[in-house]
Amino acid sequence: MTFDEIISQIKNKQFKPLYLLMGEESFYIDKIDACIEENVMDEADRDFNQAVLYGGDTDVDTVIDNAKQYPFGVPYRLVIVREAQMLKDIQKLASYAENPSPTTILVLCYKYGSLKAKEEKKDKKEKAEKKDETKKPDLLQCVKKNGVVFESKKIPHYDIRKWIEQNIHNYGFSINSKASGILAEHIGEDLSLFDGEMQKLKIFLPEQSEITPDVIERYIGISKEYNYLEYQEALGNRDLNKVYTITYNYCQHQKENPNTRTLNVLFSFYFQLLAYHLDPVKSNETMADYFGKNQKIYWKKIANAKKYTLPELKNIISLLREYDVKVKGVDTSASQEDLLKELIYKILH
Repeated sequence: MTFDEIISQIKNKQFKPLYLLMGEESFYIDKIDACIEENVMDEADRDFNQAVLYGGDTDVDTVIDNAKQYPFGVPYRLVIVREAQMLKDIQKLASYAENPSPTTILVLCYKYGSLKAKEEKKDKKEKAEKKDETKKPDLLQCVKKNGVVFESKKIPHYDIRKWIEQNIHNYGFSINSKASGILAEHIGEDLSLFDGEMQKLKIFLPEQSEITPDVIERYIGISKEYNYLEYQEALGNRDLNKVYTITYNYCQHQKENPNTRTLNVLFSFYFQLLAYHLDPVKSNETMADYFGKNQKIYWKKIANAKKYTLPELKNIISLLREYDVKVKGVDTSASQEDLLKELIYKILH
């Protein structure tokens, strides 16, 4: 089932007894978790009918004991296991998932990986030893049979801009291309940060408002002149005046533009350019994996890549790794401002 289908069912009070929410992208897992908690019962009924457990602080027996309890005065009991990836012997939940209680909704929030991937890593020797044992039920298969399995996949950085443009309507807004680019570079791959910024805008803006660079600058605080998108374009074009102007601005506003985030943006940008030079074929298909399918951005990135040589880019990646350690306070007494100035000077010269 898709994210939208699951949310729609939950809001229509069509619940399943089991939900396994897993994957690298925690944003969708948190959204479904919150939607279930909000819609299963009123807040006043939660003291007696809801249990929120954490994988690192509980065990399988406790989860099952909570799931087998009966609801009091409401149709369902809700048991949420957050950080389920830390739950020891999670496969033992399969015995419950084979025949779940019809009056309990059990939600497993399994972040930063998938149950399937974890199980596939089992040692071959261990599998061989258990080959002759009676086949035990598999948790993943049991949830698929009796509930909902949702895998939340990480969105590649080059697709974040497209994702913003596709999902902005869920917040009651529209957005222009320039603004989506600014936001994409601002949030990186942190969809939760995007959600937080949109919730902020909903306080100040009426529905159907268009998000523009001016709106972003006024309400989110990202300069339309000194943002990461403009920084990348200036570096790609080797526009020294603009690069140094933005660098100076970042040095003056370290709180809003910490070096750790700036280096992440720069690493992503230069790694794409490096990928172009390292690809022996440079076909449209393989390049789209790095630059995305937006033709305007695609050709701009290729033009940027051609302005750098392969040795230059290898050296830049090495510099970024060196300064990543330094900005975290290792082997240096220089200020954050000086470190950024040094790095940018070495990149451009």
